[in-house]
Amino acid sequence: MTDITNFVDWNELKGKEARGVTKDVDLGEVQEIGKHYILTQKGHVDLEKFYIPKYLAERYDGHVLYFNVTEGQKIEFKHPAPPTYEEYARYRVAGLPEDIETRVRVSEA
Repeated sequence: MTDITNFVDWNELKGKEARGVTKDVDLGEVQEIGKHYILTQKGHVDLEKFYIPKYLAERYDGHVLYFNVTEGQKIEFKHPAPPTYEEYARYRVAGLPEDIETRVRVSEA
């Protein structure tokens, strides 16, 4: 696997598939880009909305946006409206890129 060290602006990811740490963690499709979160939506009849902190974004492979979220964790992000900044801030950890809120790393699958 060759790692491509470039980045993509968050706004270019609307409509892209979102997954967790493994492909079986389905987070739906990117619907909206907030200042600190990404809104994804899953389903057509019973809509599930996930407000996922940008801090949990791992990479984008050109087709799928991957988040550091497990199947068990995704319920934490299921909300009818965006949580407060304080709720997102708890996911910020040392070592994150300074520009995580404006762009995400692109890498090969």
